[in-house]
Amino acid sequence: MSITGKFLLVGILLASVLGGLSTGLATIVTYAPYGVSKTELAEFEEKVSLIKREEALRKEALSMGLPQAVLPSTRYDFGLVNPHTTASHAFEIWNHGAGPLTIDVAETTCKCTVGSAQKGTLAPGEKTSVTLTWNTGQKSEQYEQAARVITNDPTREVIDLTVSGVVKTELFVPAKGVFHSGDAGEVVESTLLIYSQQHDDIAVVSAESDLVGFDWESNVVPSDSQPSLSEQQPTVINQVKLRCRAQKPGRFQGEVKLHLLVNGESDVIEKSVELTGRVHAPISFHSPMLHSRDGLDLGTLGNDQEHEFHLIVRKHFDEERALSVLDVSPESLDVSIEPTSRFGDYRLTIRIPKGIPSTIFNLDQKRGYVQIGDPENEDFSNWFPLIGAVVANDE
Repeated sequence: MSITGKFLLVGILLASVLGGLSTGLATIVTYAPYGVSKTELAEFEEKVSLIKREEALRKEALSMGLPQAVLPSTRYDFGLVNPHTTASHAFEIWNHGAGPLTIDVAETTCKCTVGSAQKGTLAPGEKTSVTLTWNTGQKSEQYEQAARVITNDPTREVIDLTVSGVVKTELFVPAKGVFHSGDAGEVVESTLLIYSQQHDDIAVVSAESDLVGFDWESNVVPSDSQPSLSEQQPTVINQVKLRCRAQKPGRFQGEVKLHLLVNGESDVIEKSVELTGRVHAPISFHSPMLHSRDGLDLGTLGNDQEHEFHLIVRKHFDEERALSVLDVSPESLDVSIEPTSRFGDYRLTIRIPKGIPSTIFNLDQKRGYVQIGDPENEDFSNWFPLIGAVVANDE
């Protein structure tokens, strides 16, 4: 149960208890609030205290012949609404007090929300309504507007009435798209979902991009095939698949310009989408001691003995390439590589000889790293840093 639900339950219990007190029955209840965590306890007790004060004020107001404003609800959600339309909702206000209740709509949060009260003064037992009229405008976004009602109820002098909703979009095109990760030379793909909440047809006339090997296709797909858009209640979804050829390792970006027609109209709509992706390094390293950012953690080692570490080196192409150790720092490290029985995998061995000088491996200064690759192609390589230190026994 949410904390709000717990407070409502407490309110009902308090009303029942206070009602029993009015008939002359005295009951003392001692309990630990069920389901309220320690972090919620202070807020819970504050809400309980507020409910008690409000109940006391209502009873006092009733005994003094004062009005009491009661509303079944102070919020209303229109849901999805069409642009450039006018939506209205009437909030009921009752006078459950013993004196006349005055109502005045004081202000609204914007000019497009108009609040009006059907009746300005209510006798005890009467009800009226305050209507909020909202012009949705054109923008495709969620709106929430409010009107403030002033009453002479001493327990509810100010009441905020709120309406909300989402204006239907004519054409939604995502601002960004992401290609799935791939190897250099591989074709990677990104999927864009273009939809409307008003129209029945979206056609992609053309798509243009400077990305290498760019290609595209689009198809209208059933709404129930895209559960991620179920809350948007689209009337039509066009699935656009974009492809390009991955180039050098690392992140890349580009842009695609889409030319669209909605409901077969003659005016072409142009939309630009920013595209990003990542190309795998041609070589990867694998070891439980290897951290993706920091490198291979050697710890603090004594130079009174030899130390040895092993990693798996994996190349991500089927091409025949002879991998070798391209560079090592410091040069006093003994690093070797040899293929394993699994195609594309190599065993890398790092030996720290006995008696080498004290060394602190420092990533910022590139002091301590190993680079592996194809000696005949500088783009086909990768490296990892070493972290840790080698110290002499007498230090």
